[in-house]
Amino acid sequence: MIGDKQSQDVGAESTAIQAGGSVTVTQHSGLSVAEVKELCLLFLRDNFPALREEAIKVAEGNVKKFAASLEQKIIEKSGDIVLEKFTDPDVQAAINDAVQASARKGEKANPSILVDLIAERTSVSTNDFKDIVISEAVTVVPKITKPQIAYLSFIHYMTHVGIQGLQHLSQLEPHSQKAIAAVSAGFNLSDSQKRHIQYAGTCSIASMMKVDIYNGWMTQLYKYLGYTDLNKFKTEISSFTPTTKVLLDAFVNDSKDGQVTLTSVGQAIAIANLSTTFGKLDYSVWLK
Repeated sequence: MIGDKQSQDVGAESTAIQAGGSVTVTQHSGLSVAEVKELCLLFLRDNFPALREEAIKVAEGNVKKFAASLEQKIIEKSGDIVLEKFTDPDVQAAINDAVQASARKGEKANPSILVDLIAERTSVSTNDFKDIVISEAVTVVPKITKPQIAYLSFIHYMTHVGIQGLQHLSQLEPHSQKAIAAVSAGFNLSDSQKRHIQYAGTCSIASMMKVDIYNGWMTQLYKYLGYTDLNKFKTEISSFTPTTKVLLDAFVNDSKDGQVTLTSVGQAIAIANLSTTFGKLDYSVWLK
């Protein structure tokens, strides 16, 4: 669900950051924000010692951009980040995976998604399952393209994200506009690209099954709005929220090729991408 109130629960020996403008960090253990940036460059030097000079310059430039983005994300999500988690070997392994991918591929490694995943891996909200999934997602993101990530986000949004508290369908329009900004690049994804994301472990495709998305929205995601007549539901979506109709019709067209079900890894990647337009989403709603 979107819009749930968030709480912060910090364990013993941990330092949470609170921000109300500029950020000042005081801690007695763990890494500082600056040290996290240096850690990224350290991983670069450890993993790419034999590159030619021109290649190492490109790789170092890519990693510096990644490290700067990670620093900014830590500041943006400061109320949810526990810096001590950056000393966790599993977290450092995930950062190492992200650094290596960013060094090799630059923007093609989808660093903005990697940064959001790393930030979530170090957040206050945690459980063992979510941590495992996010660490795995970090290794998968560089193996897929931006349109494929958008497609995963499209499937997740349409089948698992319900906006709560609407009084009328017209209020869905601004949310659908945020969604389409994050997912439209995945419309009309080719069969070969879908097979690739299935191979990468982000989803499964059942070609003989289909989803009635309009009925699913009326009877499940938006059941609380009280619609019982499917034709009326469709008509009022068309009248009051045209962007939602675009999303639903695109899903209907896509589902002709079969039912797509995301794995937990696919969901984590989708949530990270949707966060670029919706703002912070609670991964734990879906990864639990």
